[in-house]
Amino acid sequence: MSGSLYTITMASATVIASGEIITIRAATALSSRASILQIYSMSCGQHGTSTSQELGIRWGLKASAFSTMSTATPAPTIQGIVASAITGSTSGAASSCGVNSSSNGGGTFTVMGQEGFNNLNGWIKIFTPEERPLVLIDQTFTLALVGTPTTLTSWEAMCTFEEIT
Repeated sequence: MSGSLYTITMASATVIASGEIITIRAATALSSRASILQIYSMSCGQHGTSTSQELGIRWGLKASAFSTMSTATPAPTIQGIVASAITGSTSGAASSCGVNSSSNGGGTFTVMGQEGFNNLNGWIKIFTPEERPLVLIDQTFTLALVGTPTTLTSWEAMCTFEEIT
């Protein structure tokens, strides 16, 4: 590990149909720790309901026309290390992240992976070192639900990433 690890968390959120739940955008130039990012793990689940439902979840890169998100501040996985160069944003600005889209942007989404899961069991994806997605300069990584949850409230999601440069 060459950089520091950070976690973006969405807690107790009310989601929309096929909503983008976590978005991270790298810097637009190779000039900061936010220039190249590597995704280590992601998770998603729901609490506070007994209604079981099968849903899809997908991740990949999104180009332009970003979603309107709630701001989220990445937390370091080790206390005492420097704050992330990624900051919370509602608009998909460079070197920023957001959670729980209230309106999905119309930009092209390139799927890197998609899986199914049960909302009550939750979903977790821990990448092996060889398969960890890289988010390069001026790219945007997005984790999104596929489908409309029966119950839109009380959703959680998390993404752990490394700032490589």
